Amino acid sequence: MKNLSRSSTGIDLNLIPVFIEVVRCGSMAKASLRLNMSRPAVSLALKRFGMLFNEPLFTRKGLFLDPTPHALQLTGEMEKLLGMIHDHIASTPVDGQSLPTPAAPEYAETTPAASTV
Repeated sequence: MKNLSRSSTGIDLNLIPVFIEVVRCGSMAKASLRLNMSRPAVSLALKRFGMLFNEPLFTRKGLFLDPTPHALQLTGEMEKLLGMIHDHIASTPVDGQSLPTPAAPEYAETTPAASTV
């Protein structure tokens, strides 16, 4: 299997959701609120993500960031990939069974009860 870890590729996959949220919101301030991150953290993540490409991904329009056509294309592709990853993980069986969710009755049976002190 090919090693695609951050140490071998230099790509931090945690930057992708930040990029997608900035595209959706149109500003780092709104994205920071939705991501529960500080504005400087969102700004740094966006800068690090942008360094992976040889062209700007946004143009500034006053207080807002307007995504370039390339940024919109990337966003669509990454949203599809993240959705596929999520669906795959959610549907992966464990020992021949589907993964229990906290709302499922079998989850309560397999989760140890919390003890009170």
